[in-house]
Amino acid sequence: MSNFWWAFFFQLRSQLALLELAAVEPYGSIAYEYEKNSYPLAMADLLGSDRRAAQDFLQQIDQQATETEGVDLLSGFVLKGQVRKYFAFGEQLDPAYRARMRQAMQDFTRTDPLSREAEPPRKFWQRSTDDCETPVDCRNTDNLRAMRETSLYLMAEETGNEATRAIYQQHLQRYVSTLFDIGMGEWDSPVYHGHTTAAYLNLYDFAQDPAVKQLAKDALDWLFYSAALKYWRGSWNGPSKRTYGEGAVAFFWLYFGQAPLPDEIERDWIYALTSDYRPPAEAVAIAQRRFTQPVEIRRTHPHYENWKPELYGPAFYETLYISHSYQLGSLAKGTGGDWSGFSLRVVKGSSTDELTVSAEQSHAIAQSKNLLIWLGSEQPSLDFPDCRRRRRGKTTFLACEQTWMAIHAFDHGFALELGEAQAGSFADFQRAVRRRAKLRVAGERVTYRASDGQAVAIAPGEDDLPQVWYDGKRYDWQQHGKPAAD
Repeated sequence: MSNFWWAFFFQLRSQLALLELAAVEPYGSIAYEYEKNSYPLAMADLLGSDRRAAQDFLQQIDQQATETEGVDLLSGFVLKGQVRKYFAFGEQLDPAYRARMRQAMQDFTRTDPLSREAEPPRKFWQRSTDDCETPVDCRNTDNLRAMRETSLYLMAEETGNEATRAIYQQHLQRYVSTLFDIGMGEWDSPVYHGHTTAAYLNLYDFAQDPAVKQLAKDALDWLFYSAALKYWRGSWNGPSKRTYGEGAVAFFWLYFGQAPLPDEIERDWIYALTSDYRPPAEAVAIAQRRFTQPVEIRRTHPHYENWKPELYGPAFYETLYISHSYQLGSLAKGTGGDWSGFSLRVVKGSSTDELTVSAEQSHAIAQSKNLLIWLGSEQPSLDFPDCRRRRRGKTTFLACEQTWMAIHAFDHGFALELGEAQAGSFADFQRAVRRRAKLRVAGERVTYRASDGQAVAIAPGEDDLPQVWYDGKRYDWQQHGKPAAD
């Protein structure tokens, strides 16, 4: 796809998104951190026709923000919105209010607000329990940290508070270098990946220092390449951390498309709609699957609190297989906590359908390309996609639009083999699996030899990682995600 056509469709999707944002009434509240919901709607109207109402809403004095000129600068979500309001829409604000905002930012960043104590601590919402004793959001999730650090940097730079600006430049440099070294704690979150990206759009658009602007671009490029692997046809695919929600799909739809307008609006659209950043053409090509398939990708992801020295390093071992009509992804230690360790989506019309697997007890997964073994201490529950099904003994065959599945059940698990129309018919796939595939359970070790002869095996291991064999050779987890030797 040429840059011209990408830009054309991006603008088309942007107009649709703007109409969706502008159609929501009323804006909502500015109490606590609720500006994260109301500010994007009002800023969307500043781009449209209802500008006076939007100006009045955005220039309200927040009665809770008694120490910052009535301008709320506490929550990370609110900081992100205040920065976009001030820098992108400042010319549409009354001069007196804009001066009030600048004074609030100057006073706020005269020293590092994260090092000061707030009395009394302010709440993020009426019943919040993670309140901070600092005047700025002290929470350290990737998305909230990104909002805090990019915003405080920009405020300090704008108001000439050099000491605070230097502190936050160092914080940003460390965070971006960590992205490229081990990744992010909220890796590939279907909720928060877009929030972190929106924060770095602020930094890219408004940083005056060319080195910091480049730092923002580096972070954004990394975030978009990572998102491109998980976004597919308007869905979020593959293993991911912090999985409760779907906002990232809608956010990246603006850039990657290939799906209808999302059912739910994404308020972070306003940051993309008013940003000069454009993702690398290669990232868009990955998201739109314009490369030779199939391909297997092995990655590692860090601990959630990876800023702690004892937790700096890999914690999750991912295998992702992208083929013509499906994507299969897994984590070696399966699903648990707030992470999803199994994902299989198949083409269905203009979108996708999925096979979901759930279990209450711990389990492990071995995956090699289109083969996978799930091994646990209980029988998992499978929710099948809307495909034609046939049962042959302990094997279930599924024929989806373009994807074929063979699921072989055994006590406490199953083996999965995938095929697709590009390699032959469903009848050919069934025949090959029945004749040549073999599942063997010997003690704690399970081996599956596929219809094409490749084999994968799994047995319990130590330190959350199973023992895995590919074609009879024991796999070294220390090499996972590293480039293959020449």
